[in-house]
Amino acid sequence: MVGFRALLLLAALALVPVRAGATVELQVQARRLGFELHNCLYCHASPHAIEKMKERAKGLAISEGNCLACHGANIPAGLNHRGAWLVAEKKRRTAKACDMAWLKDYREPAPAAQAATPKKPARP
Repeated sequence: MVGFRALLLLAALALVPVRAGATVELQVQARRLGFELHNCLYCHASPHAIEKMKERAKGLAISEGNCLACHGANIPAGLNHRGAWLVAEKKRRTAKACDMAWLKDYREPAPAAQAATPKKPARP
């Protein structure tokens, strides 16, 4: 009986959500340094995912910036250009963690030049 209770307790503890401390701490650090970020989407996800997440938040009646409400500690690994740059910097600097101070060196990529496509003449 004691073994069963211990097993039940371990199973219950496994279901307790873990706080995504690193993500929240990185956001706090970036804000203190003056970067204007509102949520995890500053470094995570792609533009189309941002719209999907906003719709989902509205449907659940939660704040758009409350990524932990849906994801808990499992923030999606998909990174946007800024997030990928931070990870590359971490590797380049052989650091154990990303430092938000590095963002002062980050440059947004130039918009891709639209290929000029000839327009078809309108038919009369």
